[in-house]
Amino acid sequence: MPTNTKVSSTSALETLPNELLLQIISEVVLSSDHRSRQSPIVAGTTKTGWNGLTRAEQISGIHAVTLTSHHLRNLANTVLYRTVVLDKEKDVLLFRRTVNDARKASRLEETGEVAITLAFLRNVVKRLAITHAPMHTDLAGITLRKPGTKVSNSDIATIIAACSGAHIITMPSQWAHVLRDIGKTAEGLEGRETPGNLKFTELVLGSYVDLAKICCTIAPIAQWQPSAPSTPINSLPATPSTTRPSTPNPAMQRGFASGTSDLSPTTIFHHVTHLRIVEPAYAWFSPLAFLDVFPSLTHIALPRRAHANTENDELFIGDVKAILQEPRMRMVVISIFSRIGVEADKQQAVNRDTGGTLDIKDSTIWLAAEELRKEDRRLFVVDGHLDSWRKDWQGPAVVASPSGPGDWWRKVLSA
Repeated sequence: MPTNTKVSSTSALETLPNELLLQIISEVVLSSDHRSRQSPIVAGTTKTGWNGLTRAEQISGIHAVTLTSHHLRNLANTVLYRTVVLDKEKDVLLFRRTVNDARKASRLEETGEVAITLAFLRNVVKRLAITHAPMHTDLAGITLRKPGTKVSNSDIATIIAACSGAHIITMPSQWAHVLRDIGKTAEGLEGRETPGNLKFTELVLGSYVDLAKICCTIAPIAQWQPSAPSTPINSLPATPSTTRPSTPNPAMQRGFASGTSDLSPTTIFHHVTHLRIVEPAYAWFSPLAFLDVFPSLTHIALPRRAHANTENDELFIGDVKAILQEPRMRMVVISIFSRIGVEADKQQAVNRDTGGTLDIKDSTIWLAAEELRKEDRRLFVVDGHLDSWRKDWQGPAVVASPSGPGDWWRKVLSA
């Protein structure tokens, strides 16, 4: 009788160690990069564990693996879900549907036929990057919700709660209040989905946000406003009393101590040791409040715009000095940006005396930061690039790699 070579090949594959099979499946996922380097992998699930890639032609390799056997399907799902990247509105809505199906299957105890359950998401998802933002910033620096947006706060909160085992969460600043209020906005929380079970140790936010108060409610102070030729770049003056909205107030601190605050660090932020604020905001925020909001913080990255408000530069450096005085701090990174990030107005600073481009390394903030670095080698100064944090999560290589986009802090150390 003729031998069924397909069955024989499958049986031979399943005899290999899981570590090797995971590596092979990762290579299958990575091979989709050769077909389209522009389209990231997007996950959505059905009972077979996989709904598709960004394009139909990308699906054949990994889909074939998921259909080969139950064991290989489970391993493929492990590769596909250890790093979840939700870059578009459709991605978020599909993954929310996945969470709903997983919750339904878990309640009915249909774990035998359904590949994705709440337990699977909780145990397998190690990195959750929600890079889709339903907001845009206008020329005045005001954050507005895009018309027709379908993704709700509840969608984001429910996804985060379902991926409670993730050790790194990345999101635009506009979603930060959802994370803070997750116990109120996540739907159908039960058992291990409660906010207290979130154990992420690294948080990446697209920009500054006031986590100690109501988010994004403070009127912005212009950070980049050309003025007279004698002062090429200037902006409105700042004073600590009017421009440090993040400074924790006594009432908030009492809430931390009593455990009555919704933002109790024992429930949401207690485990966070690494915090990255990726891009400058359009209002001045003092980073000092982060020390109270994140009591276990040891690594922090802060952005600052070059050639902006020199008074705020001085305040910022003063705050960085205060942060470095904390014995628990092991690494402080200042990312300095040479551009303003407002849609069509993205441009380098121009010296209005000479008409030439202002060098970022000649800026007040860069020189002050480098001077401070001479005193404390825990401080690092790097050149910031707009939207680089989103680009870090794009492409099949991020999904295929066991470490996702890699260790950003280690990259800074080795630069």
